[in-house]
Amino acid sequence: GSFTIDTGDDAFHADSDLTIEDGEILIASSFEGLEGAAVTVNGGTIRLTASDDGMNAAGGTDTNMPGGRPGMDSFFGSNEYQITINGGYLVIDASGDGIDSNGDLTITGGTVLINGPVSSGDGSLDYGGSCTISGGILVAAGSAGMTQTLGTSSSQCSLLITFSFVQQAGTLLHIADEDGTPLLSFAPLKTYQSVIISLPEFTEDAVYT
Repeated sequence: GSFTIDTGDDAFHADSDLTIEDGEILIASSFEGLEGAAVTVNGGTIRLTASDDGMNAAGGTDTNMPGGRPGMDSFFGSNEYQITINGGYLVIDASGDGIDSNGDLTITGGTVLINGPVSSGDGSLDYGGSCTISGGILVAAGSAGMTQTLGTSSSQCSLLITFSFVQQAGTLLHIADEDGTPLLSFAPLKTYQSVIISLPEFTEDAVYT
């Protein structure tokens, strides 16, 4: 199906498991875009804007519900909070954490592009358990104050780039291999000081520019 959502609260919320198999999803505004005890994305095209976290597994209090009512999110049926991305195309614009899992974060495929946050108290990736990638494309640009990178048990290599000063929104980031072959070009929508990149082409001990 096709969904266009504009809300002051969460766009998709599940008290237990939230699974997206396919479809076209545009979340023009939200508090948090995708939220559940366990969030799984297997396919589809998702473009979301969130005033807090883009994706969240086991969040806390939503402070800007319609009518200004604060409310505590409910989660039951699972004590194993996790976010799993197996496929799909996700573009996240987040003012809070780009992806926030109170448990594990696992990426096996798909394309994930994260813009934000700009505040030093949030990170493009935030997880409380393990974080691994074994396939797919990940580009996560955001502030540098709370940066968490991918775990060393990942089977796909990754780069963490931290700049000495904040880069302006739209500043092009271009990655090429040792032979000069282009691998990635990305212009983040927001200011950024750190970028996490993982591509299937990356190999250990190689040289990149």
